[in-house]
Amino acid sequence: MGRFIPKSRMGIFTLALIAVLALKYLIPTVQPQYRLPYLSVLFDLCLLLLVIPAVYYILRIYAALRVRLLWKIKRRLVLANVFIGAIPVLTVVAIFWFAGLLSYYQLSYYLIVNQIGIHSAQIRAFTLSLQDRLQEAAEGVAAPSTLLKETLDSDAIFLLNSYPSAIISLHFKDPSTGREITYVNHGRNTGRMESYRLPAWIDGNTFSDLVVEDLQPDFYGGSVFLRSFTSSGFMSDLEFSLEVSVPLDHYFLNRLEDAFSMDVLLVDRTEVPRLNLLFQNINVPLEKIVDSTLDIKNSPGQAWSGWFFPLFPVSWAEGVEKDSFNLGILLVEPSVAKLLGNAFRSEGSIGKRILVILQVIVGFFLIVEIVSVLIGIRLTKSITAAIHNLDQGTEFVKRGDFRHKIAVQSEDQLGTLAASFNQMTEYIQQLVRERVLKERMERELEIAKEVQEQLFPNRSPRMKHLEVSGICLPARVVSGDYFDYLLLDSDVLGLAVGDICGKGISAALLMANLQATLRSNAMNIRQNGKLREDEAVAEIMQSTNRQMYEYTADNKFATLFYGVYNDATCMLTYCNAGHNRPLYFEGDRVLQLGTGGTVIGIFPDSRYDQATVKLNSGGILVAYTDGVTESVNEYGEEFGENRIIQLVQANRDLDADGLKSLIVEQVLSWTSAEERGDDMTLVVAKIHQTEEA
Repeated sequence: MGRFIPKSRMGIFTLALIAVLALKYLIPTVQPQYRLPYLSVLFDLCLLLLVIPAVYYILRIYAALRVRLLWKIKRRLVLANVFIGAIPVLTVVAIFWFAGLLSYYQLSYYLIVNQIGIHSAQIRAFTLSLQDRLQEAAEGVAAPSTLLKETLDSDAIFLLNSYPSAIISLHFKDPSTGREITYVNHGRNTGRMESYRLPAWIDGNTFSDLVVEDLQPDFYGGSVFLRSFTSSGFMSDLEFSLEVSVPLDHYFLNRLEDAFSMDVLLVDRTEVPRLNLLFQNINVPLEKIVDSTLDIKNSPGQAWSGWFFPLFPVSWAEGVEKDSFNLGILLVEPSVAKLLGNAFRSEGSIGKRILVILQVIVGFFLIVEIVSVLIGIRLTKSITAAIHNLDQGTEFVKRGDFRHKIAVQSEDQLGTLAASFNQMTEYIQQLVRERVLKERMERELEIAKEVQEQLFPNRSPRMKHLEVSGICLPARVVSGDYFDYLLLDSDVLGLAVGDICGKGISAALLMANLQATLRSNAMNIRQNGKLREDEAVAEIMQSTNRQMYEYTADNKFATLFYGVYNDATCMLTYCNAGHNRPLYFEGDRVLQLGTGGTVIGIFPDSRYDQATVKLNSGGILVAYTDGVTESVNEYGEEFGENRIIQLVQANRDLDADGLKSLIVEQVLSWTSAEERGDDMTLVVAKIHQTEEA
């Protein structure tokens, strides 16, 4: 139930407004006795405030629909094509359509009014001609009544041939009897002749226009007429008035239809709103239709759609034009086919040819439009299909499936993009495999590093007069450098520092081999007991060289410094096989221990020499690999042997471990590269409390 309760401020605000407005319908019904004056103000205020959440939620719904509709590229392209192509085209078509519609309406209205004017002019001409004939007939005649009637009937034939329903009224005063006489052609409406009267505003003036008969409609039997009125001249022997009325009946509307090829209805006093003037449906009752060119008797209650043309007739009773749409209107039913047939109607073939040309042009542009729409749909589909495939491909990539391939369906830019995506997934798949292999290798290297760290001495040996400390810093994960302590007896210690050519796994493996070989040779010499360890240093180096040559490749070698220290005599016997010469500091004197021979592992029969050095109290021995002295700074300058000498001489009071740490710190701070170029190994030994030799 709680999920239906709004949690946002706007939701709570909206719910509160709805609850208050609900009370508006509950309070008057349930408890009318509690109705208070201020409640209506509160309800009106809440209703006004309800506009705020309404606008808020409309905007939220619009934003949600907008995101939902425009998320897919297909919908976005369709909407873009609609706004770029369809809407402007439809707007232009609508503009031309309504402009043409209004122009056609105005032209039709003008032509209808013009036709009515032409008929009105013809009726006026007939009226003036009949006036002259009547004046001639009445001239010099004492009792012209019979002669006037005969003249009117004889001349009326010319008007009745064109307008069979025309009404010609002659009103005069008989000179012999003094009686007012009204005569209508051929005795029409004889029963109502006595009721004939003229409007006061006419007063003998000449008139010709469209009128609505609102003075004596029973006399004429109609409502809308083309009427022409004139009276005898002031020099005439007989005063009379002549009125010719042509009703807008079926015959007259047929003549309008023949002129415009459109169905016409005459509607009398039917409410037509001004805003609905153009092309609106209206239910016209049969009794309101004065006349029509259509068969309206068999279709009662039918709604006719068409153009409504107000006629603005003159009120015959008042003599002023009635500015109203409801007095008399023409309902014209438009027809494009009839319009074109009437517009291109001609005696020759020119109109038909022009109509054919227009039909061909319209058909051509219609075909072009259809083809354009189909091409646009196909192009849109190709674009959206390619993007959809890419979207599906990215979904597979997000799930970690790089084997999915996108179908390349074209050779355009989208096809190239799909091919690039496939190539990218192949590269990623390859990189993933390489990463797995790299991680496996790194794990193996970590294991190798742990194994190698076990090969290095984990603690320094304790001697009575010798303090020794060593360290090996690999350039990579594992090291090709080598240092070792061989405790041959309680007071005899072997010191080894070596450097395998190369770095990485191969050098580390060779280093492990060198360590095993050297230790094995040193132990064999001791077990044989033929020579003391300090007398067999050169022989151990020769054996190690021969074994390294036999079990390693031709391009593999190592430099090695091996010495045996006797703590009882403080003597160091050493052999240097191509290694960086260790430095022995005694007072201000620096001795380089370089006696030995060439590197091991190159020549199987290499000969090596050994030398013995007396280590006095305070003496310091520093053995190192080339990774220490050849470390370069950002300017390419090497650390060098001289800086080691200066450091040791300046800090000779430090113990072996302190000197080692100081040298390593200075070398590391000297190096600028993130990854050193070579392994770095350092062994420092210091002599305490011995007698001078």
